Amino acid sequence: MKSKDSQLITGFFVVIFLIVVIRNAWISDDAYISFRAIENLVAGYGFNFNPFVRVQAYTHPLWALLISAIYFVQTRLLDLSRDNGLYMLVIFLSIFVSTLSVYIVFSKTNKIYSKLVFGVAIISSKAFIDYSTSGLENPLTYFLLALFFLIFLSSKENLLGLTISAALITVNRQDAILLVLPALVYHFLSVSKSWKTKIRELVLGFSPLILWELFSIFYYGFPFPNTAYAKLNTGVPKISLIGQGIDYFLNSIALDPVTLLIIAFAGVAVFIEKDKKKIISYIGVLLYLAYILSIGGDFMSGRFFAAPFFIAIILFSRISFFSEKTFLISLAIILLFVAYTDYSPIKNIVARKSIAIKVDLNGIEDEKAVHENFSGLTEYGIRHTAEYGSEYAGKKWIYTEKENVEMFGMLGRPAYEQGPNTYAYDFLALSDPLLARLPAKDKVNWRIGHFWRKIPTGYHETLKSGEIKIQEPNLAQYYEKLSYVISGPLWDSQRFIEIYKLNTGQYDYLIEKYIETPNNEK
Repeated sequence: MKSKDSQLITGFFVVIFLIVVIRNAWISDDAYISFRAIENLVAGYGFNFNPFVRVQAYTHPLWALLISAIYFVQTRLLDLSRDNGLYMLVIFLSIFVSTLSVYIVFSKTNKIYSKLVFGVAIISSKAFIDYSTSGLENPLTYFLLALFFLIFLSSKENLLGLTISAALITVNRQDAILLVLPALVYHFLSVSKSWKTKIRELVLGFSPLILWELFSIFYYGFPFPNTAYAKLNTGVPKISLIGQGIDYFLNSIALDPVTLLIIAFAGVAVFIEKDKKKIISYIGVLLYLAYILSIGGDFMSGRFFAAPFFIAIILFSRISFFSEKTFLISLAIILLFVAYTDYSPIKNIVARKSIAIKVDLNGIEDEKAVHENFSGLTEYGIRHTAEYGSEYAGKKWIYTEKENVEMFGMLGRPAYEQGPNTYAYDFLALSDPLLARLPAKDKVNWRIGHFWRKIPTGYHETLKSGEIKIQEPNLAQYYEKLSYVISGPLWDSQRFIEIYKLNTGQYDYLIEKYIETPNNEK
């Protein structure tokens, strides 16, 4: 009977989760950056934002590759090509993977009252629900984290499985390695195998990450996505970023108290219980939270708290010393916070709540509230028009020539709508490797995730003509080297030399000289 009750509760909350996610489903503007890369890859123009210009403007290789594979089957093999086909694919794939992740953890939660707390917490977290769709990599991160911690928290030794999971998590999003690194190191050191066997399994398990990094350096010329260089190479003082990071935490407390509350509860519980594996798991959460603080958080409210929240839920639901009364008190506290906040995803099931302040004074925005009016799945009913896509999508994504060069403020959806014959880049340097290596235009008045660059004189003309017309000679020389890496012959030996020199900083002095030139830093 207990087993049957447990299955009924699991089924009930999975269905409720599915309803809440569908009602809150949306696609972010950043996801459309990946859409362009996916269209280009499927069309045969390279895994790039602009055709045949090798720049990684997306941050989630594994997620993008998974979508690309399905999209290829959808548009090329099944001939199901439509203007909003990629939007529909991504949003329903996100719903499926997120729901599967929740089901996996639910099914491994034994106590009925643990399931109750787990279920209510999951559907109450704005961060978790918002980024269960959005088009970003979070759903696949949830799934891989579920697999990783089910392996780690079990009594069996499975170093290879754990390492493969960690590698895939990192390929999906590189900084997510921090979430699982302490657990992986602990398991590696404690597993009862010879050092030779452990090292062999570690190397074999990390082969997906090794292969991706080798490909990334060979193809793009660099080990990290261009967005990392654009957002972390700004010249903004670290103390300013930490201050912004504090604001990011405070913003989440104001808009989404359940998420950080559960993360905190889980930490207190695992340290009281003194289970070594759970403590090690939570150290990964703390490490990631410290990283979020150090980089200034993000402009998307709650985005970086979704994955730590999911780990916290996994740990919280496995606390052994909690009584039924303790779990029920926890449930009551969660429900009180749900009643307190106007932004709870549960409240969106019946009627959409209008949010007055979508962007706070620190530049942190409720990204879903900003974009759901034109990218929400159910805001005005299920969409069947091209409103969320591009008239050039699918089989119509045909590159003939670079017809024009256009600079965008918001890069994603507008650039996707323009199609492949428009060369697109942006002030924020997300898709442009040269601008990404220049400091932010303003190191005082900036917005997190939006570090504007000054466009060097002659650079726009350079992109239009294909000839270097940058007026400052040091920057022109640097771009000549960089351009050969991203656009030159793929197998040329000189290109490999330039890749080595660029990654080892041998041309950084050219950037420094450019910055030192009057009027070029700002």
